[in-house]
Amino acid sequence: MEGRGKTARQTRNIQTLHMLCLEGLGRIIVALLEGEVTSTCFEDVVHVLQCWLASAKAWERERALQVCAQLLGDCEERFEVTRGCACKQFGFLVGLLGPLTTESLAASRRWAGVCLGHLLQMQAKTRNVAPEAGDIACLRKGLDATNDVPLLETSYEIAKTVCKYFPPAQAADFMSTITESLKCTRDERARAAEVWMTTFLEECGQLIYQEVPEVLHVLYSRLQTMQENTHRPLLLLAVYVLACFHHEPVVDSLLQKRLPLDRDAMELWSILGRSSLGVQVLKYLTQKLEAAGENSPGPHSAAHELDHSQAALESLTLPRAISEVVFLLPAKERVQRLLPRLLPGLLGEISKALGEGMLLAPLRCQRGLFFSASRSEDKPRSPYCEALELVLSRCMEKRWLLLLWRQGAWASLKNPQAHADGVCLLTSVLLRNQLVTRGVIWALSQWLNSPSGNLQLTATAFFAELMKDPPVMEKKFLESVLGVLVEKSQHGIGAVRQMAVRGLGNAVRGAPKEVHKHKVAILEVLQRGLENTTCPVVAAESMLALAEVVRKLKAEGLGSAFKDIARSTKRFLEAEPDVLRFSAFSLYAVLASSASGKRSFFTREVWETWVSLLLHLRDPDPEVSNVCRTTLYVCAPFLVLERVQESIVTSIGLSAAQLQYEVCHCLVRDAPAMLEKLHSIARSRRLENGQALHPAAVAVLGDILEKTRGLSGSWQQPE
Repeated sequence: MEGRGKTARQTRNIQTLHMLCLEGLGRIIVALLEGEVTSTCFEDVVHVLQCWLASAKAWERERALQVCAQLLGDCEERFEVTRGCACKQFGFLVGLLGPLTTESLAASRRWAGVCLGHLLQMQAKTRNVAPEAGDIACLRKGLDATNDVPLLETSYEIAKTVCKYFPPAQAADFMSTITESLKCTRDERARAAEVWMTTFLEECGQLIYQEVPEVLHVLYSRLQTMQENTHRPLLLLAVYVLACFHHEPVVDSLLQKRLPLDRDAMELWSILGRSSLGVQVLKYLTQKLEAAGENSPGPHSAAHELDHSQAALESLTLPRAISEVVFLLPAKERVQRLLPRLLPGLLGEISKALGEGMLLAPLRCQRGLFFSASRSEDKPRSPYCEALELVLSRCMEKRWLLLLWRQGAWASLKNPQAHADGVCLLTSVLLRNQLVTRGVIWALSQWLNSPSGNLQLTATAFFAELMKDPPVMEKKFLESVLGVLVEKSQHGIGAVRQMAVRGLGNAVRGAPKEVHKHKVAILEVLQRGLENTTCPVVAAESMLALAEVVRKLKAEGLGSAFKDIARSTKRFLEAEPDVLRFSAFSLYAVLASSASGKRSFFTREVWETWVSLLLHLRDPDPEVSNVCRTTLYVCAPFLVLERVQESIVTSIGLSAAQLQYEVCHCLVRDAPAMLEKLHSIARSRRLENGQALHPAAVAVLGDILEKTRGLSGSWQQPE
């Protein structure tokens, strides 16, 4: 008994000593607050207590909460003296104290409620409002429960009450502290932290627009440190809830994440893309895309340099974000609705990224329905090309995407020399899928007079292909486009001129009435293009366009222009560039097919050109060789000798060399003078009109004459 009494006295003495220590500590704190009325002093005290509030021992946390309650009580009593320094730490303190309302000790829970009550009273004074009586009572009600579930429900109700008084400016401080509690090994505190975080976002999310970047930064930082943590889904959900209130600043903040995008950034874009917010997010990304590059850097101030730096970073992450959202967006019809805005935006960025080199690089000339663009993908794909490909994959069947790949559309779009051809091919496929809407046409028409030469070229290439098969609803628009193409044919940039000329040729198919109405102006433009010796592809494109015009109008519809075109065309049959010979033979074949009303004239023309037609059957360029054979076949009726005509017309199955030898055999028998003419040309290496033979044609002529020399020994060997 005596031992038990001694133990009881010792316990009372310890409790008395503890109370005296707490009272002494309280007086010290009051003295500190009154002696040094600064936020720093208050922060120092809280910092000391924070270590004890996170202690693994329940009794240490209970005593720290008791001291904290005394500290906040003293701050409330001396609110005017302390200048509300506690309120400046409101977010931090709530994040620290809120999860402690589910502590294992009832005394600790009560002290946590008391602390929150003092904070609410001071915050109410700061806002010059009186707290509702029910709000303060709520902070003490239900904290004596012993079951975890009621305690969490009580903590949730307390959190809702505290959120009524929450200053939005301290949202980031709260989120930083509350997410730190998620790392706690004590399950009850971590679960309570989850409740407080989700409650705060639900109750205060609408009010923290300005703080979204900071809050998102906190969540993103925590994600990077919780790669395998069970609370990771909660952090992802928090970002989604935040985006539900303010998707624009959330998107803006995510766009500032540097490349390459890590797992966390990609996962956040994925959550936004597959959620109900996907359409809103994609619409906003589309707005950002449309605005990209429009803002100039402005004066060289630090603020403007920062803005320019952020815009540059966004231009890199924007296509990645669009790709991720489009890929996961559940409803593809929503992507189709945004295509009139996405297509010009992505295509414009692809064009601008090629730089001035796109305007200086020589373009290829069109040689058929599609283009022999390189399919090489050795270089990294443009992120904007990838985004455009992904967008189109949600708008058209797979077979069309496969066609674009096989024809090298994506490789062409990012190649300065082939970009315009890539645009033509892309436009052709879009037309076949009825995806060229009025919105797309209007958006690209704005580029025709853009200060950017790249955008002008891209738009001209688009309209050049559009003229081949324009949408029915846009027929009224064609005449104005035709006028623009005529104007662009005089552009200072050769590539733009080339695309404009191609468009005029395509217009014969898509807008024949408009072409007939403006045929004089169009013929003048195209014939002037034949005189463009500085840019061979423009001359070549002009001949291909003239072939379309001649095929439509015939000799009768062209009048005297038919003769002018024929005389100009034969100048290119021996041209050095392959593209000029290909275009010249193509046009010459059409002239021959359309010369029924000019037969006597064209017979004389063929008499001058038959040597070139014969020799280029073995042109070094296979495409030139093929079109030359077609041209020779079409021109055969204009040759005087019937046996030569018959040899050409019945030459199916013969190789080019065999056909040449067959024609020469006919000349030996029926027209020795013509064969002698070949010898004369071989000696001078020039045609009768003085035009020099192409080097390859000289070699072919020598081979022909060598093979036919044995048929008549009277001829001399050519030099």
